[in-house]
Amino acid sequence: MSDSTRVKVAVLGAHLSGMPLNHQMIDRRATLVKKTRTAPIYRFYALPNTTPPKPGMIRVMPGESGHAIELEVWEMPVEAYGSFVAGIGGPLGIGMVQLEDGESVQGFLCEPYAVVNATDISSFGGWRAYVASKK
Repeated sequence: MSDSTRVKVAVLGAHLSGMPLNHQMIDRRATLVKKTRTAPIYRFYALPNTTPPKPGMIRVMPGESGHAIELEVWEMPVEAYGSFVAGIGGPLGIGMVQLEDGESVQGFLCEPYAVVNATDISSFGGWRAYVASKK
Protein backbone atom coordinates (compact mmCIF):
# COMPACT_ATOMS: atom_id res chain seq x y z
CA MET A 1 0.00 0.00 0.00
CA SER A 2 1.23 3.44 -0.76
CA ASP A 3 -0.27 4.70 2.52
CA SER A 4 -2.78 3.53 5.11
CA THR A 5 -5.73 5.17 3.36
CA ARG A 6 -5.55 3.16 0.11
CA VAL A 7 -5.39 -0.53 -0.79
CA LYS A 8 -3.76 -1.98 -3.91
CA VAL A 9 -5.96 -4.52 -5.69
CA ALA A 10 -4.90 -6.69 -8.66
CA VAL A 11 -7.67 -7.39 -11.19
CA LEU A 12 -7.34 -9.78 -14.11
CA GLY A 13 -10.73 -10.34 -15.72
CA ALA A 14 -14.11 -8.59 -15.78
CA HIS A 15 -12.77 -5.72 -13.61
CA LEU A 16 -10.03 -4.72 -16.08
CA SER A 17 -10.25 -1.32 -17.79
CA GLY A 18 -13.02 -1.39 -20.39
CA MET A 19 -14.45 -4.70 -19.18
CA PRO A 20 -18.03 -5.19 -17.86
CA LEU A 21 -17.28 -4.88 -14.12
CA ASN A 22 -14.68 -2.11 -14.28
CA HIS A 23 -17.37 0.32 -13.09
CA GLN A 24 -17.06 -1.33 -9.66
CA MET A 25 -13.52 0.05 -9.48
CA ILE A 26 -14.49 3.48 -10.81
CA ASP A 27 -17.55 3.70 -8.53
CA ARG A 28 -15.22 3.21 -5.54
CA ARG A 29 -12.86 5.98 -6.67
CA ALA A 30 -10.11 3.48 -7.49
CA THR A 31 -7.27 4.63 -9.71
CA LEU A 32 -5.18 2.54 -12.08
CA VAL A 33 -1.63 2.26 -10.76
CA LYS A 34 -0.02 0.02 -13.37
CA LYS A 35 -0.44 -2.74 -15.91
CA THR A 36 1.87 -5.66 -15.18
CA ARG A 37 1.99 -9.43 -14.86
CA THR A 38 2.07 -11.97 -12.09
CA ALA A 39 5.10 -14.02 -11.24
CA PRO A 40 5.03 -17.19 -13.42
CA ILE A 41 3.45 -19.28 -10.66
CA TYR A 42 -0.23 -19.35 -11.67
CA ARG A 43 -2.67 -21.21 -13.91
CA PHE A 44 -5.53 -19.29 -15.51
CA TYR A 45 -8.97 -20.65 -16.40
CA ALA A 46 -12.15 -19.54 -18.17
CA LEU A 47 -14.82 -20.32 -15.60
CA PRO A 48 -17.98 -21.93 -16.99
CA ASN A 49 -21.44 -20.49 -16.41
CA THR A 50 -20.41 -17.04 -15.17
CA THR A 51 -22.15 -13.81 -16.13
CA PRO A 52 -20.40 -11.75 -17.25
CA PRO A 53 -17.74 -14.28 -18.27
CA LYS A 54 -14.94 -14.43 -15.69
CA PRO A 55 -11.57 -16.09 -15.30
CA GLY A 56 -10.16 -17.86 -12.28
CA MET A 57 -6.51 -17.94 -11.30
CA ILE A 58 -4.91 -20.44 -8.96
CA ARG A 59 -1.36 -20.64 -7.68
CA VAL A 60 0.49 -23.81 -8.68
CA MET A 61 2.20 -26.10 -6.21
CA PRO A 62 6.00 -25.77 -5.90
CA GLY A 63 7.65 -27.56 -8.81
CA GLU A 64 4.57 -27.36 -11.05
CA SER A 65 4.62 -25.35 -14.25
CA GLY A 66 2.99 -21.92 -14.06
CA HIS A 67 2.49 -18.87 -16.24
CA ALA A 68 2.75 -15.10 -15.86
CA ILE A 69 -0.72 -13.55 -16.24
CA GLU A 70 -1.42 -9.96 -17.32
CA LEU A 71 -3.30 -7.84 -14.82
CA GLU A 72 -3.93 -4.31 -13.63
CA VAL A 73 -3.12 -2.99 -10.18
CA TRP A 74 -5.60 -0.43 -8.88
CA GLU A 75 -5.64 1.55 -5.64
CA MET A 76 -8.91 2.19 -3.89
CA PRO A 77 -9.75 4.05 -0.70
CA VAL A 78 -9.62 1.69 2.27
CA GLU A 79 -13.18 2.68 3.24
CA ALA A 80 -14.43 1.36 -0.14
CA TYR A 81 -12.47 -1.91 0.01
CA GLY A 82 -14.88 -3.75 2.33
CA SER A 83 -17.89 -3.22 0.08
CA PHE A 84 -15.83 -4.27 -2.93
CA VAL A 85 -14.72 -7.54 -1.32
CA ALA A 86 -18.21 -8.21 0.06
CA GLY A 87 -19.58 -8.12 -3.48
CA ILE A 88 -17.28 -10.86 -4.79
CA GLY A 89 -19.10 -14.13 -5.30
CA GLY A 90 -17.57 -17.58 -4.99
CA PRO A 91 -15.61 -19.33 -6.28
CA LEU A 92 -13.63 -16.11 -6.56
CA GLY A 93 -12.10 -14.38 -3.59
CA ILE A 94 -9.30 -12.05 -2.59
CA GLY A 95 -5.86 -13.25 -1.55
CA MET A 96 -2.24 -12.27 -2.00
CA VAL A 97 -1.03 -12.20 -5.63
CA GLN A 98 2.69 -12.13 -6.39
CA LEU A 99 3.66 -9.75 -9.19
CA GLU A 100 6.56 -10.29 -11.60
CA ASP A 101 8.62 -7.64 -9.78
CA GLY A 102 8.28 -9.54 -6.49
CA GLU A 103 5.68 -7.24 -4.93
CA SER A 104 2.62 -8.94 -3.41
CA VAL A 105 -0.77 -7.21 -3.49
CA GLN A 106 -4.38 -8.10 -2.74
CA GLY A 107 -5.99 -9.65 -5.80
CA PHE A 108 -8.42 -12.12 -7.29
CA LEU A 109 -7.82 -15.83 -6.77
CA CYS A 110 -10.09 -18.80 -7.39
CA GLU A 111 -10.99 -21.81 -5.29
CA PRO A 112 -9.42 -24.89 -6.93
CA TYR A 113 -12.65 -26.93 -7.10
CA ALA A 114 -14.03 -24.44 -9.64
CA VAL A 115 -11.39 -25.16 -12.29
CA VAL A 116 -12.10 -28.91 -12.52
CA ASN A 117 -14.41 -28.40 -15.54
CA ALA A 118 -12.97 -25.05 -16.64
CA THR A 119 -10.88 -24.41 -19.74
CA ASP A 120 -7.19 -23.77 -19.03
CA ILE A 121 -6.38 -20.49 -20.79
CA SER A 122 -2.96 -19.94 -19.20
CA SER A 123 -1.21 -19.99 -22.58
CA PHE A 124 -3.08 -16.81 -23.59
CA GLY A 125 -1.24 -14.93 -20.84
CA GLY A 126 -4.27 -12.85 -19.89
CA TRP A 127 -7.99 -12.29 -20.12
CA ARG A 128 -7.87 -9.73 -22.94
CA ALA A 129 -5.98 -12.11 -25.25
CA TYR A 130 -8.41 -14.92 -24.46
CA VAL A 131 -11.49 -12.72 -25.03
CA ALA A 132 -10.02 -11.47 -28.33
CA SER A 133 -9.51 -15.09 -29.48
CA LYS A 134 -13.25 -15.74 -29.05
CA LYS A 135 -14.30 -13.01 -31.52
